[in-house]
Amino acid sequence: MVKVMKLEVILNLLILILGIVVAIAPHTFAAVCPLEMRCWFTRDVETVAGAAIALLGFIGMYRALQ
Repeated sequence: MVKVMKLEVILNLLILILGIVVAIAPHTFAAVCPLEMRCWFTRDVETVAGAAIALLGFIGMYRALQ
């Protein structure tokens, strides 16, 4: 039982880290496009999607630790 909970926490931690990377990427190392104004909404949507993934990872970790 403890191994299953530990595995869930590790997997949710990886999902949390993935969400953070997806949210930060369009602003730092993975530019969406060279012209700032043309892809403004694409960058915002990618940031919101990354934040949602990170939130799901955080909630999953919280539930696994209860």
